Amino acid sequence: MKYYHLCVILICLGCSKEQKRDLTFIGGRIVNPNSSYVTLEHNDSVIDTISLDANNNFHYEFSQDKESIYSFKHYPESQTLYLKPGDSTVLRVNTLEFDESLTFGGSSSVENNFLINMFLLNEHDNDLILSYYKITPQRFVEKTDSIMDLRLKGLDKLKSESTFTPYFEKIAESTIKYEHYDMRERYAFLMKKYVPSKFDEFPEDYFDYRSDVDFNDSNLVSNFSYMRFLDNYLRNKSIEVCETENRDCFDLNDHQNLKRRLNLVHKLFENDYLKSNFFNRFIRREIVFSQTEKQLEETLSMIKKFDLTALDEDELHQLTTIQSNYLVGKNMKNLNLKTTDFDTIQLHEITGDKPTVMHTWSALSFEGKKNNLKKIEELREKYPELIFLSINLDFQNPNLWKNALSQLEHNGSTEFQVVSVVPENTYGFFKNYLNRVYIIDKSYTLTSNSLSLFDPKLESQILEVLNR
Repeated sequence: MKYYHLCVILICLGCSKEQKRDLTFIGGRIVNPNSSYVTLEHNDSVIDTISLDANNNFHYEFSQDKESIYSFKHYPESQTLYLKPGDSTVLRVNTLEFDESLTFGGSSSVENNFLINMFLLNEHDNDLILSYYKITPQRFVEKTDSIMDLRLKGLDKLKSESTFTPYFEKIAESTIKYEHYDMRERYAFLMKKYVPSKFDEFPEDYFDYRSDVDFNDSNLVSNFSYMRFLDNYLRNKSIEVCETENRDCFDLNDHQNLKRRLNLVHKLFENDYLKSNFFNRFIRREIVFSQTEKQLEETLSMIKKFDLTALDEDELHQLTTIQSNYLVGKNMKNLNLKTTDFDTIQLHEITGDKPTVMHTWSALSFEGKKNNLKKIEELREKYPELIFLSINLDFQNPNLWKNALSQLEHNGSTEFQVVSVVPENTYGFFKNYLNRVYIIDKSYTLTSNSLSLFDPKLESQILEVLNR
């Protein structure tokens, strides 16, 4: 039954193969959809938005010049997709387990199932990294080398059974190799930050693989292993100046750390896509984690300094305007919020003169909300002097918020929705402010704007407010 709908689509496609052979076809079914459409993207540019029919099926044909890696998105989830001209590719996915349930059929099913399997293995590597912190750096090198060799042998076997293009062979090999490099980078970061004594035990040739890296490979800009490696490489380079006792230096959301990474982006990347991609991401983080007007001004100067044509400066300035309302020291007494009845209310009408902790969430990150509720209940019991408010960010889709609350069967007396003005059909606020905590003292002054519910610094910040 799992593949029944894929087979139906393929049979129908076969009937019109002669008429449509010059076009690339993609189709499939979304189980438990989050919205009424999917998007097909290439290098962050939307090719088209594809509607789901009454049975949550979709199909789309387009003219394709050459084989490439695309992104298939059903917000907020996404996954990579290999397509070549004239392909007939179908997929099925259940949003409740997006990556685990994604399966492919059609002419490039072997390639696409390989990519999703590699993605899932790479996600499993996250747990391995955390478990390997107890072993010596030399033993870590041996274990990760063994993982890479095993995966390359598996790829060789798959190549002997299939006909891959030279382009895809490079993609497949790069997926394995850059995941190996990325594991090295992630382990190095953990050791440098949390077990610095082990960092001194690293073999002299530990980072030799870096000399084999092409930091401007245009064929890999949609490859998840390559992009994650670059991200973690920049992260490691940004903490090289950090002394062990200066813990703030290791904070990846720290203003100075983000500035160091932005300057590395400027020096390292010649490829326009890579430069714009990383700059956009880091400059947004620098904006939304700014704590003072001076930091915001420095960020605006960085935007002018880079002057990249791909930047949406209007959007960045708008984000800066939003952040200026949430800087440390701002008075939040008259902050407007929406109740579950969609009435507007101000913060002081909810909290009186009690210190407050506000945490943000979105219905598009439903599992995260459930985890947050458990943490909030723990904190409520521990700190009864505080008021804890959940602030929903789905202000452009208020019914999404109400439906999520119904599913949670949660008391709505502490649930509110943010009031903000941004362009329609954008999720900028959601993307940038998800899972953030704002601590407000009894005089309505914002004392912290850059923590999460699970940040080890959170309770010390709470105690500081309570002891004022």
